[in-house]
Amino acid sequence: MQQMQSIADRWKRIEQEVHDTALSCGRNPQDITIVAVSKMHALSYVQQAYDAGARVFGENYAQEFRDKIQEAQSLDFTSEWHFIGALQSNKVKYVIPHAKLIHSCSTASVADEIQRLSKKLDIITHVLVQVNTSGESSKSGIEPNQIDAFMEQLHGYANIKPRGLMTIPTATDDNAQLSKEFTLLRTIHENLKQTCEHPNDWDILSMGMSDDFTLAIREGGTHVRIGTAIFGERTQ
Repeated sequence: MQQMQSIADRWKRIEQEVHDTALSCGRNPQDITIVAVSKMHALSYVQQAYDAGARVFGENYAQEFRDKIQEAQSLDFTSEWHFIGALQSNKVKYVIPHAKLIHSCSTASVADEIQRLSKKLDIITHVLVQVNTSGESSKSGIEPNQIDAFMEQLHGYANIKPRGLMTIPTATDDNAQLSKEFTLLRTIHENLKQTCEHPNDWDILSMGMSDDFTLAIREGGTHVRIGTAIFGERTQ
């Protein structure tokens, strides 16, 4: 019987794959951030990943995000927490001020609430704009032809700092389709960089998950969001 891999083993394997993929396409592995997606996993799993070397964790559900961070504060490890799930305006209060980065800003109402709460707490919140690269109506995200208007809105907020773009591509094994969507996101990102007031701070492309992160890295991804390949299948 094949021995089940530990979280530490899986983390080391993913870390090596990210390293090797980056080198294979002429990129610096240090430029790739692995976001270990710990949603619906106990904090003990997070601790195991942390002990293996993970430092950035992503959560999808606002209240779980808040509760897990509060629980983590009682333990002896310091990690960076990103919010990566769909975000509603009435749930922003659970995310601010804990999120080092919000990956999924894509509506005016959410942006308004991030600004309101960030101003109230006198903080700057870093966000990514989620773009719908698949064209699927069921997917969250700004349509590519509406991104300029949304960015103009964000730049009007003193307490929001846009850092880049995020996408959740089509759920498919078709690498050509995935590559097309990742390339689209990178192209939009590069075009927007031309008009950035601080282009060096417009530096994040969050794309790629457990099944497609190597392709995302080859297409320019800087943050890959990996859950199952590190923590295993969820039991909830």
